Amino acid sequence: AEVLRHMRPTLSELGEYDGTALMEFKTRKEIVYLLERETVCTYEMDDTPPFPIDMEAVGIAVELAMLTNLNLVSELHVMRKQYLDGSIPTGFQRTAMVGLTGGIPFRVPELGVDRELRIRQLSLEEDSCREVSDVGHRIVFRTDRLGMPLTEVVTEPDLLTPWELQAGARLIAETARATGKVRRGPGAARQDVNVSVAGGRRVEIKGVHYHRHLPLLVHVEGFRQLNLLRVRAELLRRGAPADAIQVPAGPRSRETGALAADVSGLLRDTGFRPVREALDRGETVMGIRLPGFAGLLTHATQPGTTFAHELADRVRVIACPVHRPFLTHDGLAEGDDGGGVSDGHWREVGKALGAGSEDALVLVWAPREDAITAAREVLIRAREAFDGVPAETRQALRGGTTGFERILPGADRMYPDTDTPPLPIPDALVAEVRGRLRETPWARRSRYEALGLEARQARDLAGSPWAGLFDALAPAPGDAARRLALAFRHRLPFHARRAAVDVADLLPAPARLAPVVRALESGALRPDALEPALDALLADPDRSPEDVVADYRPRPDDDERLRARAREVAARASSELEGRPADVALRWGMGEVMAGLRGRVDPVEARSLLERALAGEEVEVAS
Repeated sequence: AEVLRHMRPTLSELGEYDGTALMEFKTRKEIVYLLERETVCTYEMDDTPPFPIDMEAVGIAVELAMLTNLNLVSELHVMRKQYLDGSIPTGFQRTAMVGLTGGIPFRVPELGVDRELRIRQLSLEEDSCREVSDVGHRIVFRTDRLGMPLTEVVTEPDLLTPWELQAGARLIAETARATGKVRRGPGAARQDVNVSVAGGRRVEIKGVHYHRHLPLLVHVEGFRQLNLLRVRAELLRRGAPADAIQVPAGPRSRETGALAADVSGLLRDTGFRPVREALDRGETVMGIRLPGFAGLLTHATQPGTTFAHELADRVRVIACPVHRPFLTHDGLAEGDDGGGVSDGHWREVGKALGAGSEDALVLVWAPREDAITAAREVLIRAREAFDGVPAETRQALRGGTTGFERILPGADRMYPDTDTPPLPIPDALVAEVRGRLRETPWARRSRYEALGLEARQARDLAGSPWAGLFDALAPAPGDAARRLALAFRHRLPFHARRAAVDVADLLPAPARLAPVVRALESGALRPDALEPALDALLADPDRSPEDVVADYRPRPDDDERLRARAREVAARASSELEGRPADVALRWGMGEVMAGLRGRVDPVEARSLLERALAGEEVEVAS
């Protein structure tokens, strides 16, 4: 089934409207929900009171709150967080605070970090719908994800550099995984990253799926804010009057004031194809004058983007034009990408709007009502330039750049949920959760370092899906532990990719690997035999560990076979690889020599023998 909805803002408990809700109201979106019989009930259609909070989800949230050393609340009080973008049919997300004011050890030696990462709060929330499409004034969602429990961890502003941010996000993810009760994989964990620079304001980058993208994203966002501050400084230097940009009030106002006008008639004979096609479709072209902005629309803000993109982003999100492009300005020369309006037409538009040499001109085109909305948004965003950095929620884009998503919500979006009574957290539940707490990632990391692993190797192992298998095998401290951790890190992801399964589904039983590890510890296997032995056990699940150990156990004739193979391979190389570079012959020859001997002979010795044989030196073979 499909349900069509329209959203409207509501007053907060203090009788005020949230700015984000008013912005979403201006978009005039038709919201369509796709309902699948197998995964839907009347809650998804907002046609029933909310069900009681799932106690298993509460227990998991309490467990994570304990792992992050938070102070637990005695009762869960459910709040409503307004979302008018349509992602939740009710228009608000239900959320409950579980713990407050805690902290976890934050140690990253390569960054010189050794301190506590303060945690402000942890809350239990419901997930939203999945977006299917967003075209024009219609947005479509699927409800199959709606209502799934989420935990949200909020840190204090303690992460000061892009690399610290990445390390902190990974630490929080490792802590959540330590419960053994959270999902893994792309999209399972979503970071909302708050970025600000000196003199700027807080900007939120919403829903970043991958930790590896975080450093570049916040680096670029920091420079975007710096460039917006430079635009502000230039406006102030010019003495541009901020109060000259006036926009008639009201979220659905159709008035644009004296700085914008319909210039469709002036551009009937334009050669600029996007404008000509828009006029042929019966759309309206609005001209906007920005006092004091001459030359600033081409000021770079992010790689490949300029301040004009800040205006276009607002138009894209709020006016919802369907055709691209939908905006151009007089800072682009005729023939430039997005430009093309002739100088003569710009002079006519400027004359109609009363523009001077210090002013910038912008054109937007769309159906009439959308074009008026677009003109108003251009003026609103230009007025915000006098404040520097507007508080926004932005979406992560490819290449590390971001795009406008909505105005940053304020406290007015939160109010109590009167449909859900407070839920006491029983002492018995707290005691039960405390009794099953797992080892924290930082405690596990310290234990691995005590086994002789380097700090980074210990950290990677502590956050890996094979940490439990490593613990079950209990390798001896020192070289055996280091070798086993390295073998897992090198080989398990490779075999998982080849089998197209998750690493967790690939892990063998500890009893299957134990004979190999014990043989390594006793010296019955060479250290470099561990990885090929692990490969053999994973490639052939029916083969016994004892047979694998026997295959890689050194034999009395290995040295003789190695020398014979080196002479044979060198002889073949002289004919089969004639004219090829020496390094190519050496790489090929090592593969040939080590076949059948890998793990049983020293590869350094094998390389030395092969180099001598390839150079024509005599390599003796014992009789």
